[in-house]
Amino acid sequence: MNSNCRIFFLVVLLAGIQGCKSQSSLSHLDDNDVDPQPEEPTILPIQEKYGEIIGVPPEKVTNLDLYEFIESWIGTPYKMGGEDKAGIDCSFFVQYLYHDVYNKLIERTAERQFMSPDTDKFRGQEYLQEGDLLFFNSEGAQYLPITHVGVYLDNQRFVHAASNHDAEGHSGVQISNLSDSYWQKMFVAAGRKPINTSAENN
Repeated sequence: MNSNCRIFFLVVLLAGIQGCKSQSSLSHLDDNDVDPQPEEPTILPIQEKYGEIIGVPPEKVTNLDLYEFIESWIGTPYKMGGEDKAGIDCSFFVQYLYHDVYNKLIERTAERQFMSPDTDKFRGQEYLQEGDLLFFNSEGAQYLPITHVGVYLDNQRFVHAASNHDAEGHSGVQISNLSDSYWQKMFVAAGRKPINTSAENN
């Protein structure tokens, strides 16, 4: 092999080796040095809205069926015996919510919801969970009939159809704070129905 051929052969060999090194370096960089960015969870507008209303991070608003139901009824006027968007009372609102959100038929009146054998009643508000019923009367007394009912959400907030006016002067379907002295005075007990909230939230 003459000198010109040897030089050409060496040039080709070195170029090939260099190319392999470069490719190897790039492969190493791709595999080990560039971490894929984790996808941020998508926060929906309804989660933003009700997270702010009830005072929790939006990612904690997970039961979208519940909050979409509330969104469709919020502001509906109160009407004793009412059962539609023209006017609704507290117990039918709760009955309708349980049917649409939890696929469970419960009693029509607040008193019957309270007295039902499958209502597990308790007074400790520290044990409240989303979906629990909240029962009230004018004295907060268990020996008096139940006159009002709502559904617990989170962070001491509950949704209900109320004849009284909220802080903005509105009656009807609204979200209230159980910690307010007005509701604490009238609180009788909470009640838990046998529903599978974890399955409904998925």
